[in-house]
Amino acid sequence: MTDHTSPLDVSTLDARKGSTTIELSEDGSSYQCVRVFGAEPDRIFRAFTEPVDLRVRFLAGAPPGSELTVCESDPVEGGRYHYAMVIPEHGVMAWHGAYTHVDRPDRLDAEEWFVMGDVDPIGPPSVQTLTFEPIADGYTRMTMQVNLPEAEDPETFMEQSAAGLATSLATMDELVSA
Repeated sequence: MTDHTSPLDVSTLDARKGSTTIELSEDGSSYQCVRVFGAEPDRIFRAFTEPVDLRVRFLAGAPPGSELTVCESDPVEGGRYHYAMVIPEHGVMAWHGAYTHVDRPDRLDAEEWFVMGDVDPIGPPSVQTLTFEPIADGYTRMTMQVNLPEAEDPETFMEQSAAGLATSLATMDELVSA
């Protein structure tokens, strides 16, 4: 994985976009995303858990014409979340999750199931850990580690999942830096 300890210029939105790294493991079973945001850790934590912010961030990474139809989040240990989006030409995509560890504003762990269609999740979840580290006055380094239930195809992952995530996080930075 990339070394994220060297100093970066994070003073502008464009510089922070350039701070984003998304790396899929060699076997495709996990990925790590690191991104610097122009806000304190508590504000970043809220942007990952509060529906008012999630509604903005989720749609940013989706194809035009997409609609977020469900956006629920209870960010306490044992709390649940559910997001559902209708995407033109693909139908319903949904994320169902449970917060397994909450240490506001430093860390957020969850188990998450992703499903296509309007169905209940089955099978093993992905396991996620997000950490929010203050790195300078008013800036936060977010590290997202995700262990997947099934290995991902690297090309498909980078074209679809990573691209949508990068766009979504850039929009989130615009939101929290305002």
